[in-house]
Amino acid sequence: MKKYEDNTGLFLADKAPVITSIEPKEGKEGTIVKIKGSGFSKYARNNCIVVGGMAACARTQEGTTDTELIVRIDPVSRQSVGDILVWQGVGSNFYNEKILYSNTILHFTETAIFKNGTPVAQAGVEFKLTEVSKNTFGGNLVKGSHPKSNLGGREKEHAITIQIPKSFQAKKFTEIDICLVLKEHPTVAIDFTAKINSTYSTFDLIKAVCKSIMVNGNHIGEHIYADAIINDESGDYEIYVTKPYLEKGLFTIHFK
Repeated sequence: MKKYEDNTGLFLADKAPVITSIEPKEGKEGTIVKIKGSGFSKYARNNCIVVGGMAACARTQEGTTDTELIVRIDPVSRQSVGDILVWQGVGSNFYNEKILYSNTILHFTETAIFKNGTPVAQAGVEFKLTEVSKNTFGGNLVKGSHPKSNLGGREKEHAITIQIPKSFQAKKFTEIDICLVLKEHPTVAIDFTAKINSTYSTFDLIKAVCKSIMVNGNHIGEHIYADAIINDESGDYEIYVTKPYLEKGLFTIHFK
């Protein structure tokens, strides 16, 4: 039995997944968490999981079933306490092997693209993220982006923004992890790891990330807008991401 979600063009299943237990109830980047219940997708990568009250993503691991999700916590940008949320949805096995922007190339090694197909399942627990990951930047929800940004005409609407200080040198790193979750109508998630090749500019790398977000969103028919600017006053890098019907979200960038 399905219902039609007004104004979204998306069919949702009436029944959300059910979560019956979580073990453990705290962790940090790399912690393995077992989520037991029912109604999870048998295709492991079609499950979207966030922990600590929309503070970090978690990726499904080998051994996941439709009654037990085995997940690894992704990089953490802030300590937090909050619920674990799970959606079942439709993912895409199609993604670009590489993205080029100026002199920067991103070669993707692990990618999941997701659009929800069920209401959210809440665990009803206080899951604690105990430690911030190194070289990880987290996003905040703002109303209106910087005037220099280009978000397809949605510059005055809600967006998720990340600020990276001008002193940060991306060329010191060889890989980048991105986790982006944009809620609602529908909820969309893009989770990828990419090797950084031929980068001479932190700003070019950030622009390549924005391009990757938009290209991957297009694979599941979602109009996601992403752009980066250099703040004239501070010299810091600012990234903005939005989509239609955005209410809240999660955005982390981790360099390694």
